Amino acid sequence: MKTLLWDVYARCYDVIAGLFPYRKMVLDLMNVVPERPRRVLDAGCGTGNLTLAVRGKSPGELVAADLSPVMLERSRRKNPGVTHLPADLDGDLAELPGEFDVILCGNVLYALADPARTVELLKKRLVPGGRLLVTTPKAGAGVLPILREHIRERGIASLWRVIVPLLVVGVINARLLTTPAHHFMTRDQLREVLGTDQIRTTYSGQAWLAVYQESFSEG
Repeated sequence: MKTLLWDVYARCYDVIAGLFPYRKMVLDLMNVVPERPRRVLDAGCGTGNLTLAVRGKSPGELVAADLSPVMLERSRRKNPGVTHLPADLDGDLAELPGEFDVILCGNVLYALADPARTVELLKKRLVPGGRLLVTTPKAGAGVLPILREHIRERGIASLWRVIVPLLVVGVINARLLTTPAHHFMTRDQLREVLGTDQIRTTYSGQAWLAVYQESFSEG
């Protein structure tokens, strides 16, 4: 992933976090995180919104990793005391310490060079019974359904103060949607990549939420 694009994105991304559908997506994801997990990794933590949310599950240890220095700095400010690491999820993940009970991967897979490869590497970092929890934009995802749901729930006046950052985010998203290097998957494609049937829609129907659980060791 190219850090310049994500550094620019970071400066506007938290506007999205104020949208009703985004908040609901975060809640949907937190509903499949077990209470008091021993170790949690937020892989591709961005500006730290999921990191902040999962702190409510009282993890024993929480690690947040991202390639963008700007993203990491914003996450650090939101999440003091959390371990933050620079990490390229297109690499071998050697920067990531040990195994985890829960790995979060929120709206990250679509931006990776080879999502299937990264997923396999993340699975190897799960303890027996551990969970890899993924959200990722669907093939054909659009912004209008998200904005319509937000206006329906919060009113149109709530958009005026954030309209400029939203336009910037919209331009970046439009570019991503038309770039062959990005992977906006169908349900079947995501099922093949993750190896799970636990897939549902979230984010006003514009993203997938998937749960992969590592099998328990026998014996």
